[in-house]
This record gives sequence, C-alpha cells and structure tokens, in this order.
Amino acid sequence: MMPPFYRILEISVYSLLNFLPYLFLALYPFREHLRYSRQATCMLAALVALLQMALGLLASFSPTDRKGFVSASSTALYFLFYFCSVRAHPGKTLFTLLMLSNIGNLVVVCSKCLEGQIFPGLAVQTYRWSFTVLMAAVQAVILIPLFLYIRNVYSDAVEKEADASIWRYLWLIPATFYLLWFYHLYGSGQSGLDVALQPANALFLLCINLGAFLIYHIVARLLSEYCRNMELEQQNHMLLLENLQYVNLKDRIQETRRAEHDLRHHMALMAAYLEDGEYDRLRAYLDEYRSSLPEDSQAVFCRNHTANLLLSYFARQATDAGAGFAVYGNLPANLGIAESDLSVILGNLLENALQACMAQEGSRRQIVFRGKMEGQCLLVTVDNTFEGELRQDPNGALLSTKRGGSGLGLESVRHIAARYGGMLRTECRDGMFCASVLLKL
Repeated sequence: MMPPFYRILEISVYSLLNFLPYLFLALYPFREHLRYSRQATCMLAALVALLQMALGLLASFSPTDRKGFVSASSTALYFLFYFCSVRAHPGKTLFTLLMLSNIGNLVVVCSKCLEGQIFPGLAVQTYRWSFTVLMAAVQAVILIPLFLYIRNVYSDAVEKEADASIWRYLWLIPATFYLLWFYHLYGSGQSGLDVALQPANALFLLCINLGAFLIYHIVARLLSEYCRNMELEQQNHMLLLENLQYVNLKDRIQETRRAEHDLRHHMALMAAYLEDGEYDRLRAYLDEYRSSLPEDSQAVFCRNHTANLLLSYFARQATDAGAGFAVYGNLPANLGIAESDLSVILGNLLENALQACMAQEGSRRQIVFRGKMEGQCLLVTVDNTFEGELRQDPNGALLSTKRGGSGLGLESVRHIAARYGGMLRTECRDGMFCASVLLKL
C-alpha cells in the first residue's frame, strides 16, 4: 500500500535535514582539497542526498528487522562519498566525520527530547513534522556557531600540513566519545526512543559533547601552534641565509675599499721601479702583490646557491671549532624545492652536527655532508662524530640537548620531509650520528 504523500514529505525533509548541513560542515574545511571540481562535487552530493531520501523512506516503511541494515547502508554511503570526494589524510577526514557525527547525535536526542515535552503524542511516532521543525531549531542554535568555529579555528588547523603521524591517532579522540554515546544509548537495555525522550539522557549527552568539544578545541589550537612554530623555524633559517648573504657582501665591499685605498701606493712604487729600469724588482713585487690579493670568490661546494651558502658558512664554523668538514656530491642549481624548505633542512642538520662536534673533548671531530639527486628524489645525509648517549623520549624521538624537550629542529625537518612525501631517518653507527633525509620532488 502506497504511504500518504504527507508522510513521504515528512520523511524526505527529515532525511535532507539530517544529511545536508553535516555534509556541508564536513566538506568546508577541505574545500581547497576536493578530489573533483566543486561543480562535480555538488552534483555528486545531490545524487547522494536523493539516495539518502530513498534509504530514509525504505527504513521507515521496512520491517523492524531490516531497519538496522538500511541505517548502516545510509551511513556507509555517506562515508564512502566523503572519503572519495576529499583528498586529505584519512586521519583528518575521520576526525572530522566522527566529530560531526557526535554533534549530529546530540542534535537528534535534544530534538526528540524537546518533542516529547512539547508534542508528547507525536514524539512516539517516527519522523513527524514536529520533530523536523524542532530539529531545524536545534540545528540553528548549535550548527551556526559550529560553522563559525570551523571557519575561523578548525579549518586553519586542518589546513596546516602537520606531521601525518599526528593524525594517525587524533581520530581516536572523537571515536572514544562516539563509543561513549553508543554505549549510553544502547547499553541501558531501553530502546533508542525511550532513551531520547528522557531529559536526563539529553543532558548527559550534552555534557559529553561539551567536554569533547573542549578537547577538540585544545587539539586545534595545539596543531595551529605546532605549525606556527614550524613556520617561525623556517623564517629563522631564511633570516640566517639573508644574514650570510649580507655578511659576504659586506666583506667584499670592505675588501674592495681596502684594495682601492692601497692601489695608488702600489702604483706609485711600481711606477718608480719602471722609471729606474728595475724590471726584476718590479716583477717580484707584482708576484708578491698578486699573492696578497684576497680570494675573488667563496668556496664552491655545489651549484645550488642556497646549499653552497650554508655549506660555506658551516665549513668555516667547523674549521674554527677544529672539526673536519667534508662534502661529497654536487647538488644541481634547480632542485624543485622551496628555498626556505632547503634552508631549514640543511641548516638544522648542519647546526646539530656542528654543536655535537663542539661538545666533544677529543680531537677526532668530523662532519660529513652528502647530497645527490636520484631520479625525482633528493637524498641528503649529514654524519657527525659525537660523544655520550643520545636522549630519547618513550616514542623514540630524540630529545634536544638545549631545551630538554623534543628537538624542534629535527621536528621541522621531519615536517618538511612529510610534505614532500619523504622521510627523515636518524641512526648511530661506528661512533657517528647519521641523519638522512629523502624528498620526492
């Protein structure tokens, strides 16, 4: 028997209201990372919305034993569309989906609880207009502020290219709260409707979501702060490059000025030798003068300007500290990597190696740099001698000798390597600390 049109309309409106706002909120943080164009994504979303309406109607008029299967199919369709539409780390998308699922559950329970207080006769029925109207009102109260938060805070945290390993575990936070809600709803022995109609349960779920949202906010702020520290680290190394260029230019200007100042005296003496016919003394003086001239160029370790500048600087620092400095390989002028990223990688690895050598008391102090291109991959290694034992946290990450916590420099290198689809590996062998970075350019 065909159900009445008003019932089809009630269920269809509810299905759309329970799907489209959350889909929009879930896609918004990844609007610049969609797998398809925005037009194609909207068309697919419209198709999925029609399928959700059909599944909602099927669930409403199907036998009780089939409702669970239809509901699971609806959830699976939503997840499948979302993961196929967004191009981001699975941990990010799963964190976002579970976070919004928890909020969606809160909206449904609060709406049903209000319906039970205002329309008790309709509340025991499924998907009536009273429930849809109250759910729209609850959504306006909760989802509008949530959208502003996602736009101003959460999107910024998601956009940051934090270390992928962080997102492998962060999604467990909303998953834990989801399991708490699931257990509270179905573990009591009561039906979902009876649980939702009790104000105490709605209040309990509200408290759970408030606590969860506080943790979400802390996570978002920590991620933003973490990435801001990475950006500051990059800026510091760019300032180091600019300072090195300024110092080199200043030295060249001073050398030129000294040479210009002394040149007239040399010319006067050479003119006197020439007038007196003392050609042998003139030739000897010219040879001596030529050997006293400063080098007209700095040491050239490779064709890449940024790498050569840093290698030249740390080579001088290592020489002053009494450490050997060897360079093998020649990096090409164009590496296909941002100058700031290359500066952070080389600057941190060479600085750590130099500090380790300066902390040694023995005479065997050595820094070895190797760099080469293999196909579309850049491989850089920095090995240095060291004394003592490396300090590591329980997860195996190296601890800084300067700050006591995790080394920010190596974290910056690991962060950049992850953005290029590469990795950072550190190990100790034969009295040497070896740091290797692989980037896919």
